[in-house]
Amino acid sequence: MELYLRLLSYLKPYGVRFAVASLFMVAVSATAGAAALIIEPILDNIFMSKDQSSLALLPLGVVVIYLVRGIGRYFASSIMQAIGQLAVRDIRNELFAKLQRLSVGFYQTRQTGQIMSRVTNDVTVVQDAVSIVVYDFIRESLTMIALLGVVLYRDWKMALVAILVIPLSGGLIQRLGRSLRVVAKESQERMADMTAMLHETCSGIRVVQAFGMEDYEIDRFKKGNQEYFETVRRTIVINELSSPLLEFLGAFGIAGIIYYGGSMVMSGETTVGAFFSFLTALFMLYAPISKLSRVNNKIQHAMAAARRIFELMDTPPSITEKPDAVEISPLKRSVEFIDVGFAYDQGKNALSGINLSVKKGEVIALVGPSGAGKTTLVNLIPRFLDATRGAVLIDGVDTRDVTVKSLRAQIGIVTQDVFLFHDTVRNNIAYGRNDADFEQVVSAAKAAYAHEFIVEMPNGYDTVIGERGAKLSGGQRQRISIARAIMKNPAIMILDEATSALDSESEKMVQKALTNLLTGRTTFVIAHRLSTIINADRIIVLNKGSIAQAGSHEELMAAGGLYRRLFESQFAGETPAQGGAALSQMEVE
Repeated sequence: MELYLRLLSYLKPYGVRFAVASLFMVAVSATAGAAALIIEPILDNIFMSKDQSSLALLPLGVVVIYLVRGIGRYFASSIMQAIGQLAVRDIRNELFAKLQRLSVGFYQTRQTGQIMSRVTNDVTVVQDAVSIVVYDFIRESLTMIALLGVVLYRDWKMALVAILVIPLSGGLIQRLGRSLRVVAKESQERMADMTAMLHETCSGIRVVQAFGMEDYEIDRFKKGNQEYFETVRRTIVINELSSPLLEFLGAFGIAGIIYYGGSMVMSGETTVGAFFSFLTALFMLYAPISKLSRVNNKIQHAMAAARRIFELMDTPPSITEKPDAVEISPLKRSVEFIDVGFAYDQGKNALSGINLSVKKGEVIALVGPSGAGKTTLVNLIPRFLDATRGAVLIDGVDTRDVTVKSLRAQIGIVTQDVFLFHDTVRNNIAYGRNDADFEQVVSAAKAAYAHEFIVEMPNGYDTVIGERGAKLSGGQRQRISIARAIMKNPAIMILDEATSALDSESEKMVQKALTNLLTGRTTFVIAHRLSTIINADRIIVLNKGSIAQAGSHEELMAAGGLYRRLFESQFAGETPAQGGAALSQMEVE
């Protein structure tokens, strides 16, 4: 109930509309009672007494009752469905906003398809619970009350006999509802698994086809689809079982009334019209009870989805902003790491005892074996992660004391795995700069050496480049991402293996673009290819989460140790001239 009330809270902004719909529902319910009441005068006055005036008026009364009923149902249903759609829109918006504010670490431990399923499938299931189900529940409840009033008014003794089955019906509805809730939860999970599988295989279709695993993936999807079908089949069984069982229970009450009421008619204690009016109301009374069981089934199904939605909404972000956080000013002096340590959930330290001061405009290269902590270290700067010990300072201010938006506004990131949106070239370059004009976009593209290939595209800057920039080559995607970073004009740049996946020709173009990007900026460069960072102001060698060495390329080569071993292993077999040629490929300024 608490969960359902939370779901219904999304109807609050539309209280006026809900009140109007409720008035129409009251009208609909009242007509149900009126339809049962009018049976008595129809039978007694027209057919038994042959009253001519009743013959003229009562048919008109029937038409008026069903006209009011039709108008009421139309407006009540349409208004309630509109309210439900508005509430679902608000839930989906809130859920998406929550996803945008969850930290990067949240997405590293969850499948994208599972998350997508909660925003699409689960919210769709909930949709009925806040529109049609609410409408049906209120309408059928009011109808049941109206008809209950009719049967009590006609004969309270017969009514008591008839309604004895209602508590039994309520118990049955509750028991079936509990079973349905369990099955519905499993059904939502199976659908989420299928969505995740679909997203994964579509995203990795090249790998699937390259390894000839199409049949394997088809079989895997069939298995998941069959598991989903099994849960849906169980849901159908429970849904369809409720109505026949309730009708069977109701038959006992009706059978008793026919015998008892028939005896009263024969003895003259009541009229044929009064008895059939009572019987009509009774038959009509069992219909809303049966419908309420289906309403309950829908609610239980929706609750399983709502629980998954609210679990996501209630997920606390690992990166939070202090209530008194201030906006940070543009970098003036330095970025500092003061005794920084970081541990993931498993408790193993990814970083420990990091002390590093980087002056404004300085280029710092981070090198070391895989797993040394390079990416973790740079992820602390924009607060994708928070240090579990120590602090990261910008101009002496702890990054945890400033607003996340103002902090990240100063930082640009270019990675090996470039992400571009399924949008135009222009919008991808201007991403984050909604105020940018076309001339600024072109200027950024020229600085990134991207303008020449962009204007050769079918629609130039208005060309849609496909999901993740699928219509572009690796070098072109990288230059678009560099243009995007130039547009942002950040004080701090982070390059994470920005050229490692490119061929030699593409790398040369990207190197030139990077030179324009990095001029005058404080830069952190992660590189496995050591030829790309020999001209950095300082090279920081990380090993097992700690700083093993620091200095210029010449200093580190002279000192020996880990850096020299890494360098010599990369250029083993090359002559000094070849090595020098390789080293001169990039100059980071």
